[in-house]
Amino acid sequence: MIRAGIGIIALSLSAAMATAEEVYRWVDEEGKVHFGDRPPAQAAAKNVEGELRPINSADGGAPQKAPRQQDKLQQEYESRRQRKELQHRQQMARACHNARRQLRILQGPVTFVGGDGKEVKMTERERQRQAELLKREISRVCG
Repeated sequence: MIRAGIGIIALSLSAAMATAEEVYRWVDEEGKVHFGDRPPAQAAAKNVEGELRPINSADGGAPQKAPRQQDKLQQEYESRRQRKELQHRQQMARACHNARRQLRILQGPVTFVGGDGKEVKMTERERQRQAELLKREISRVCG
């Protein structure tokens, strides 16, 4: 809702700038901010035309962000990217740790227990095959 209001104000400002020399800003009794090309008779208005930059002119194009703003945005973006990269590395490290642990379990003398709590029969050949598959996966993913 607020963004829509800002967009409407920006559009009205750009339209006013295209047709008028001056743009006035004032606040009514209810605290609402208004913009217009003529000052109102019943309220004190400030000429804000010198404070505005064109947003739809042929020579100016879109307004550029101040260099400090661009630097801040770039730093925030880089910080988020680094955090995501760190989270990804941590997740991979945990997954690799768990896979290696599973491999150690498979390579030793084991008894498999199913979700129902009963022993699951697995031949030595099946156990070795599962261990080999897990080794390959660890090698592929974890290095």
